[in-house]
Amino acid sequence: MTENKTKKAGVAALIFSFLIPLLGVVFYFNNKQKVENASAYLWAALGGFVLGVIVNLIMPA
Repeated sequence: MTENKTKKAGVAALIFSFLIPLLGVVFYFNNKQKVENASAYLWAALGGFVLGVIVNLIMPA
């Protein structure tokens, strides 16, 4: 049973994935069977995580 993945990752979900990386991981596992480019959620989450680490290294609290 092959299912057509015609839906794309939404822009709002990608922004939330970038701002809250854990949410991006949840979006990926929740939508990997339904969305054609679900890996974009993981890439956005990774980018947000890396940027957060860099910002914390440059400007520690």
